[in-house]
Amino acid sequence: MNQRGALDMIERRNWHWVDWMLLSVQTAWFLIGVIYALLDPSVFGTLPVWAGIALMLVGTVAAVGFWRPGYVNMLWLPVVILLTLGSLQLMISASSGKATSILFAPLMLVGFLAHRRTMWWTLPVFVFGFPAANYFVFHVHANVLYATEDFLSYLMGYGIGFALGRLHRTQEKTGRLLEENQRQYTLIRQQNKALEQYASRIEELTLHAERNRVARELHDTVGHTFTSVIMGMDAVSYLIDASPEKAKQQLEKLRTITRNGLEEVRRSIHQMAPQDDDGLLSEQMMRLAGEFAVQTGTTIRVEPFGAEYEMPQQMRWTLLRCLQESLTNAKRHGEASVVNVTLSFEPNFVELRVEDDGIGADKLETGFGLTAMKERLQALHGQLFVSSEPGRGTIVVCRIPVAVASAAGETAALPSVSETGGGSGSEYQ
Repeated sequence: MNQRGALDMIERRNWHWVDWMLLSVQTAWFLIGVIYALLDPSVFGTLPVWAGIALMLVGTVAAVGFWRPGYVNMLWLPVVILLTLGSLQLMISASSGKATSILFAPLMLVGFLAHRRTMWWTLPVFVFGFPAANYFVFHVHANVLYATEDFLSYLMGYGIGFALGRLHRTQEKTGRLLEENQRQYTLIRQQNKALEQYASRIEELTLHAERNRVARELHDTVGHTFTSVIMGMDAVSYLIDASPEKAKQQLEKLRTITRNGLEEVRRSIHQMAPQDDDGLLSEQMMRLAGEFAVQTGTTIRVEPFGAEYEMPQQMRWTLLRCLQESLTNAKRHGEASVVNVTLSFEPNFVELRVEDDGIGADKLETGFGLTAMKERLQALHGQLFVSSEPGRGTIVVCRIPVAVASAAGETAALPSVSETGGGSGSEYQ
C-alpha cells in the first residue's frame, strides 16, 4: 500500500456516541477479565497472573492509542490488536489448553473500523484463524460442535462491530446531507431575497422609464399639435374680418389637426404605433411636415437621400418624434420661416438633418424636448448634435446606426452636411 493509500485510512474526526459506547465495552471487558483472572489464576495457564493482566492492559491501551478522539487509524489498529491481545490469547490457549474470550470485545472494535483495504485479511484471520487454531493446533475443543460455537462467537463479535460501523457511517452521511441541504436552503433564501429586491428595483426602474416615455410622448405630440393650432388660430384671427370663408376653412383644418393630435396622444399613452405606420418613413415625414407647414405658415422642404430600406419600428418612431420636436422648436423658439429637412439613408446609419433660418442663439438651453430627443436616440445607440448661431438659425442632426454599425461598435463622426444625394424632395408652404 502506497503512502497516499495509508493516509486515506486515517480519519481526523471527533468521536460520536457509538465510539464512546465501544470504549465503555472495551473498558468493561478489560475489568471483567482482570476480576476473572484474580478469582481464577489458572485462566492464564502457566503465565503469571500479573503478566497476563499487564499484557491485557498493554493491548487495550495500545488499541486506544490508534483509536482516539481526533485520530482514527483503520490500518494499524487491527494490526496492534492482533500483535498484543491476539498473541496473548494464543499464549493462553497454548499453555492452558482452554478457550478464552479475550478477543471478543476487541473484535467488535476491529469490525467497527473494518475497511475494504483491511477486511480481506482481518475477517479470515480473526473470525476463522483463531477458532481454527484452537481446534486444530491447540486442541482446546473436544468436538466440532464446540469449535463451531467458538467460530460463531468470533463471527458475532466481528459482525456486531461491522454493523455498528455501517450504521455510524450512514448516520454521518445523513448528517452531512442534512447540513448541505440546510446550507443550500439558506443560500436559496438569500438568493430569493436578492431576487425579490432586484425585481422590486426593476419594477421601480420600469415605472420610472414608463413615466419618462409617456412624458416625452405627451411633450412631443401635444407640443407639436398645440404649436400648429396656435399658429393656425393666429392666422384665423386675421382672416375672420377679411375673409370669413377662408377663416372657416382654416378652422375646419385646425379641428382636424386637433382631432388627430388627440388620437396621437391616446396612441402614445397606449404605446401604439403612430398613424399610417405602414408607409415609408420619408412619406410620413413629408405628411407631418405638410400639416405643420399649412398650420404655421412655414416653408418646409423635405428631401430624402439614398435608397430607403426597412428599419425597426422603434427607429422610425424615434426619427418622427425628433422631426416633430425640431419643427416645433424652430417655429416656437427660432421664429423660423423656412426649414430644410434632409433624410439620408446610408449603409450603416440613418441621418435626419433639420436646418432652419430662425434667429438662432449664442447658447442653447437644453430643455425637456432636447433631453427627450437625446434619450430616445441613446436608447438606439444614436447621437444628437445641435448647433446654433445668432441670425443664422439652428441645425439639428440626429443619427441612428443600423445593425451593421451597432454590431461592430463603430460610429463615424457626423458630417457637417449630407454627402449623398439623388432623392426627390418636397416643399410645403
